[in-house]
Amino acid sequence: MRKTGKSKALLATGAMMAALLGGVITAAPARAADPVCNGSDTNTDTQGMKWVLPVHLAAPFTSNCYLQYGNSGPGVRALQKNMNSCYGKSLVLDSSFGRATEDALEDVQGRIGARIDGEYGRETKLKMKWARYHPETGARVDCKYLP
Repeated sequence: MRKTGKSKALLATGAMMAALLGGVITAAPARAADPVCNGSDTNTDTQGMKWVLPVHLAAPFTSNCYLQYGNSGPGVRALQKNMNSCYGKSLVLDSSFGRATEDALEDVQGRIGARIDGEYGRETKLKMKWARYHPETGARVDCKYLP
């Protein structure tokens, strides 16, 4: 079968579309660039209040990290404690991101206008309010957005 100019153009267009769609389909999720939150860190704000956030402890140290079902450790515990303190959840602080933590996070994400996917990442971190603690007593003072 002889290929005409029109069929060659269609073939080229089809190949290009397949390559583009293949790239879209196989693209990594946005969190792929961020590491897992494997720890927690206490920060002090300008008023002297303490914040506890999930973080990635190894180099590079960052709070731009993610948590999802199956993760465990201090980062998960910090998230669980914050959802209990600021969003009225009753999670057991077991440092394990199981079904209860995922369900609680999905509820919080819905309340704060974040994408509801049950995964903690940059968007959820920035849209959540975080508990602030008194530096001397350790008592929760209030819940505020990150500065």
